[in-house]
Amino acid sequence: MNKLPVALLRAFLILIFLGGLLWQAWVVPTLAAQNAALFPEVAFLATPYTVVVIVAIACLQVSMAAIWKLLTMVERRTIFTLRAFGWVNTIIASIAVATFLALSLGVHLLGGVGVGGPGVALAIAALTACGSAFVLLMLVMKGLLRRATNLADGMAELVENP
Repeated sequence: MNKLPVALLRAFLILIFLGGLLWQAWVVPTLAAQNAALFPEVAFLATPYTVVVIVAIACLQVSMAAIWKLLTMVERRTIFTLRAFGWVNTIIASIAVATFLALSLGVHLLGGVGVGGPGVALAIAALTACGSAFVLLMLVMKGLLRRATNLADGMAELVENP
């Protein structure tokens, strides 16, 4: 396998992970505090919404760590083993949880509290659509991994027992 794409992906994973830490530690709490000051009628939502967003970002970081592990398996040529399925399942679960959190936050904000406009609705719809599409893509990829793993197992058995 060409090492350049793997190295570039690892670099992007590091940058995105660090960006997520920045958002968790500084951007999200700062935005929440500013919005609480601007809109005191919903200031009580600042802390719980901050926690939900930080947890959703953590879910994305978990998926990035799982992708890192899968890249390591690709480099070591051990990707076609049962261990890979655990990492793929981790990606699927973490993205599904992040998507659910985004949708829940949007439904609560728009429906429960009754604030937010079309921009919020569009953002939540986009996050939900992208998250759902990614989960479905990973399910398809998991099926392909299963087929490839079965094929690799079959080939190994043929080589061992001609």
